[in-house]
Amino acid sequence: MLLKTLVALAACARSALAIPYPHDTTSLVHARAANSTACPGYTATNIAVTDAGLTADLTLAGAACNAYSEDLKDLKLVVEHQTGMCLLLYTF
Repeated sequence: MLLKTLVALAACARSALAIPYPHDTTSLVHARAANSTACPGYTATNIAVTDAGLTADLTLAGAACNAYSEDLKDLKLVVEHQTGMCLLLYTF
């Protein structure tokens, strides 16, 4: 059984190498700001404290500058305090 699994994995690896990679990814590149410190950041509203942390709605506070990737206009923030040393942050 182990031999069949290893042979199948080797076959998959070889076929993955044979698939052509799209080298022209210019459509995926966004304009970047020269200075990310000039970006407006986000404004937090609807902040709610929960038993585990807090939640908030984030809204882009000005014009998008796309310094690291495409800026999203609206986000949701969830912060959870899990243990004494663990703080979990979700943005979606």
